[in-house]
Parts: sequence; C-alpha cells; structure tokens
Amino acid sequence: MTTPGRYGYCALFLRGASHEAAIELTARATGATRDGCLLRVGTIEIEVRRNDNYTHDGADFPTWPIKMDIESGNAPSHQVIDTVSKILTHAWQAGHDAVAACDYEDELPDLGGYPRYRD
Repeated sequence: MTTPGRYGYCALFLRGASHEAAIELTARATGATRDGCLLRVGTIEIEVRRNDNYTHDGADFPTWPIKMDIESGNAPSHQVIDTVSKILTHAWQAGHDAVAACDYEDELPDLGGYPRYRD
C-alpha cells in the first residue's frame, strides 16, 4: 500500500501544451476518467490547472503554465509511479516539457524530468 508521506502527492509541471491539450494528453496517457479538469485513475486524482505561479519567461519549471496536482488516495505505490511515469513519457513524446516534483522522483523516468532542464 501507499505510504502517504512519500507517494501521497506529486506536482507535475508542463510547458508547450494548452490547458485542454494537457487534460487530453493526461487522459490518453493514463486511461483516466474525466470530470472537467479532474481526472481519476482508480483512487488517484489528477487536477490539471493553470499554474498560479506562471510567468511568461518560464525559465524554471515551477513557473511553467500548467500544473497538475496528483493525489494518490489509497492507491499502491506502484500504481502511483506508473501513472506519473505515463504522463511524463507521453508529454515528452508529444514534444512538451514536463517535470514531476515529488518525493519519489528517483523512481520515475529520467528522475522525473529534472535533469532534462538543468543548466
């Protein structure tokens, strides 16, 4: 089962896709059910929203235009890792920038994407 402290939450930042395109990409990548900007994969909830900290220069990923708040509910850790990994890899394959910020980045592809955007 999930250890809430480690797998309970992930912020995923996305650049290069509109809000609607980010929702569609996430739904396709994960097979999630959709209710507006809220997607569900089992007990995992993914809220895709415009980032309140967005800046036009977008140099640092926390200021990219799209932020996904991913809460695991009581999903097992392997399902959480799989879900976040699918979103990252689908975003990269579509030519978008994506970085996951969470306590389990070391278990995600390319360490959650952070090394891709490091200077």
